[in-house]
Amino acid sequence: MSTILKEVIRKGPIFFEALPPPRRASENYIRENLAALAEGLASLPRVCAVNLPEVVDENHLGLPFYRTYDPRVFSQMLRKKTDIEVVVNKVVVHLASHGDFLRWAKETIEEFDLHNIILVGGTSHLRKYPGPNVLEAEGIISHLFHAEGIEAGLSGAVTLPSRPAEPERLFAKTVAGAFFATTQILYDTAGVKDLLLQYDALCKNYRVQPATVLLSFAPIHDDGDLEFVRWLGIEIPEHVESSVLSDSEDVVESSINLSMNLYKEILAFARRKRLRVPLGVNVEEVSRHNMEAALELARRISKLPPPSD
Repeated sequence: MSTILKEVIRKGPIFFEALPPPRRASENYIRENLAALAEGLASLPRVCAVNLPEVVDENHLGLPFYRTYDPRVFSQMLRKKTDIEVVVNKVVVHLASHGDFLRWAKETIEEFDLHNIILVGGTSHLRKYPGPNVLEAEGIISHLFHAEGIEAGLSGAVTLPSRPAEPERLFAKTVAGAFFATTQILYDTAGVKDLLLQYDALCKNYRVQPATVLLSFAPIHDDGDLEFVRWLGIEIPEHVESSVLSDSEDVVESSINLSMNLYKEILAFARRKRLRVPLGVNVEEVSRHNMEAALELARRISKLPPPSD
């Protein structure tokens, strides 16, 4: 299956990012959540993988507090309901050491049979973390895939278009072994256009195969979702917020239309500039009450021609 995913990722993939259940969720909650997710995914043949984030807070000392199930554990639950590929995220900096990360990676591959991994850094560049940074982790896991003969192994990264020097960051992650990268949730196109343009130029200049960039979109249900998105560090332009919320009758529909328009605009830009960077989509539910809206967004995107066409 992972070999197939490796091929699909170069041809306009669609990921569905689903939240693992809260750590204290009841068995009934988990059962209902899994059933709804599996049923929704079954209606979306173009969705090639479920992307499972690691939801973690940092206290004032930079220590982690894990709010949800380990994505690897949730992947086992999900596999009982569907055979869709799973991608798990790991915030690598919170591990105790580089050796601890290597042990985590081996356990993920050998005990959980997971070969698709997105490596994530910390929330502050000013803090000294005990674990490896993303570049180091990419190198370690790429070496592990090679040493174990896992040709289908895929390591990915996260890219933040609004962050300074992000094209260079993404290029370095690519050279270190990242095969794909998901963006932060997008609510405008300026930052991501600049990222793609400069990243494409770097890859062309140094003759490096660019990683596939999966553009992340998420529907909004209400003000609470907007506040949560801001808490994640995502900037939402005032005109975008006012435009979405002005449709008080159906904020969800308005936000879905916004995502569709942004996606089409980015694709048109990439074609116009003849970018070589493969593009895909990562649809996020953000919160449990948004699952149906996120599935609808993925459904509409699925009806569009793949970017590679």
